[in-house]
Amino acid sequence: MSSEQAGTPAPKPSGLQLPRGRLGTNALLLLVALYFVLTQNLPFWRHIAEVLPPGLRFANLYLLACLFVALFTMQLLIIAPLSARPILKPMLIIVLLLAAVCSYFMNTFGVVIDKAMIANALQTDRREAGELLGLPLLWHLLWAGVLPAVLVARVQIVNGSGGRLKALLLRVLLVFAAVALLLAMIASNYKAISLWGRQNREVRVYATPSYPVYSAFAQLTAQFKSKTPKHITPIGTDATRAPSASGKPRVVVLVVGETARAANFQLDGYDRQTTPELAAIDSVVSFTDVHSCGTATAVSVPCMFSRLDRAQFSDRKADAQENLLDVLQRTGVQVLWRDNNSDSKGVAVRVPYVDFRNHQMPGLCTSDSCFDEVLLDGLDSMLADTRGDRIVVLHLLGSHGPSYYRRYPPAFRRFTPDCAQDDVQSCSRDTIVNAYDNTLLYTDHVLAELIGMLQRHEAQIAPTLLYLSDHGESLGENGLYLHGMPYAFAPEEQTHIPLVLWSPELDAQCLRARRDQAYSQDNLFDTVLGLFDVHTSIYRPDADMTRGCGAAPAAASDSPAAKP
Repeated sequence: MSSEQAGTPAPKPSGLQLPRGRLGTNALLLLVALYFVLTQNLPFWRHIAEVLPPGLRFANLYLLACLFVALFTMQLLIIAPLSARPILKPMLIIVLLLAAVCSYFMNTFGVVIDKAMIANALQTDRREAGELLGLPLLWHLLWAGVLPAVLVARVQIVNGSGGRLKALLLRVLLVFAAVALLLAMIASNYKAISLWGRQNREVRVYATPSYPVYSAFAQLTAQFKSKTPKHITPIGTDATRAPSASGKPRVVVLVVGETARAANFQLDGYDRQTTPELAAIDSVVSFTDVHSCGTATAVSVPCMFSRLDRAQFSDRKADAQENLLDVLQRTGVQVLWRDNNSDSKGVAVRVPYVDFRNHQMPGLCTSDSCFDEVLLDGLDSMLADTRGDRIVVLHLLGSHGPSYYRRYPPAFRRFTPDCAQDDVQSCSRDTIVNAYDNTLLYTDHVLAELIGMLQRHEAQIAPTLLYLSDHGESLGENGLYLHGMPYAFAPEEQTHIPLVLWSPELDAQCLRARRDQAYSQDNLFDTVLGLFDVHTSIYRPDADMTRGCGAAPAAASDSPAAKP
């Protein structure tokens, strides 16, 4: 006879037992949505506090109430479609874990998980991802994701007397009620709320997990579409290249920097000596008012090589047509891409490409990364053997964060104390800035070494060095770190970039007269065409930064640009 039959209570399991409740589907959805609003949206409420009108007035309190309802409704709209009984718990658990990861990075680094950030994450290599992981992330994931996920897993889902159909109808009514309440609250004070909302549209991107889920869906949809076979449209098919005036082969070394911002560039007025070696070279010209096409590598690098300007650029459009390197290669220019970053983001798929990330070079390379000087390996002999026009693109690791201290050798640890750990959130802002400035100091050295190498071959080649960063970086201004903010309201620190030009073939005084003019990465396409004296209908003379300073194409090519 069993203990139950004998009336003896069954033995209770030993050990820690988490509560096991009974909830209806609608009640569970409401609790999870409320959990997101109250615990996973600190950046949202922090930003609201920054842009909220001053004073504890009824209008402010009412606005906060509207925002609370709006945020709650957004979370409900995200999780309500996941409420089919067979998938309810697994999908809620996945969303809880994703929300915990997103809230960690948003809280810690002030980033926004939008479409561009999702694209950046999908293209991040193992080394970069490893630097973002650590105990702080694990701890946050445990309490903010795993613990509530376990509680959800233990909940027993019950339906009311009306069964599943009634529960479904109630769920639809619940969502409609939340939306209706929000609309009613807005309508009751439409003027004040609509004006405030128009002025602060960016607040929606801080909503977690609704905005990251939306961004992930948008990015994955774009990725799926990009995988479908498509025709690559040729551009500049009429391009021809005039002979060099000096008779020597033209060599352009185009250095694509990473995360360098103009605000910390000595050549652009920064009060620290972050570019002392370049500053000592008389013919170096730094342009002070240059802005990026995006705030992430995955956007800026394809954009700067595309014929499309920032206003027209999209991944899909750019992938469907040739870029600057294709046009140069068609005219007979030898093209080579050397990479010490994640990759070329699709720019170099049709030209020779060399990956230096796993290069073996004592003193410059460790088991998982190399310092940027590795890109100079073999370059000297290549320059000596040059017989025709050539462009070499060097894609630096530069100032990629958050582990800035990994980007420079010990000899360039000039600004101290510097943050020498991956969890930069534990460092003071001053030490983070010191580490970042050291990365610029090292980039300065790499560029100066390149110029010295080009100078040694001036008798055989007509050299030019052009350096520009892909985007900038936030270093604690207004509580923001790293980059990747939506361009519409990205801070100047993330879009204002350095651009440096050195060439004995150009008139440095002529270039200096333009150094304070407004330029952007949109100017790169035409400037490089001008450096090689390429004649084509898609060349825009007014966009060539060097035109009239000794490297402009002949007047015959000065036809208006025909935008593809």
